[in-house]
Amino acid sequence: MEKPAVIFDLDGTLVDTIADIRLAVEASVTDLGLGSLSNELVKTYVGRGLANTLRGVLSSFSITVTEDELRERTGRLVEYYRRHAVVESRPYDGIIELLERQQEAGMPLGVLSNKEDGLAKSIVATLLPTIEFVLVRGQRSGREIKPHPSTIGEFCDLLGRSPDTMLYVGDSEVDWQTAKAASVPVILVGWGFRPREALRALEGALFVDTVDELEEAINGV
Repeated sequence: MEKPAVIFDLDGTLVDTIADIRLAVEASVTDLGLGSLSNELVKTYVGRGLANTLRGVLSSFSITVTEDELRERTGRLVEYYRRHAVVESRPYDGIIELLERQQEAGMPLGVLSNKEDGLAKSIVATLLPTIEFVLVRGQRSGREIKPHPSTIGEFCDLLGRSPDTMLYVGDSEVDWQTAKAASVPVILVGWGFRPREALRALEGALFVDTVDELEEAINGV
């Protein structure tokens, strides 16, 4: 039986990036007097790209900005984040070992993120250097982002596989929507950036709480 190709979300699934994202958001709004932000606040808005993370954080303070100002502040955010993307970020416990076992078993592995493409590739190369992913795909100009099904479709096309031989692993409703739109089975993990209760309620998703449970679920597909 053919082993599934497994595509992983990055933030909140493979790597705990929230502290570095929070610091980058803070750097983009220092002039607004918001003070220190909490990881929990920023987590709420991660998953649809850094511009939407910033927009969401500002909206939580009832701050509305023009699109021009949002672009300017997002530029500040990205500039800071490029320089400090892996200061605090680390793979979750057990993730590297899991990926290495899957790699040794011959499973094709990939990463799909709504983070800017260069940033996603840099973080993966720095924090997961022993893993040979077939593709690390982030946000690129003129290309769709999650939850559009074409994002997973790129992996299908690259590997010459149909959606039913793929598996997507994420930690958010955006990941669930992406997999559902692409007709790909999905596993949602409970250690990421969304409340467990919200993930458990999503129809058709398999929910796991630990890396051991994730490995069992992947091997059982």
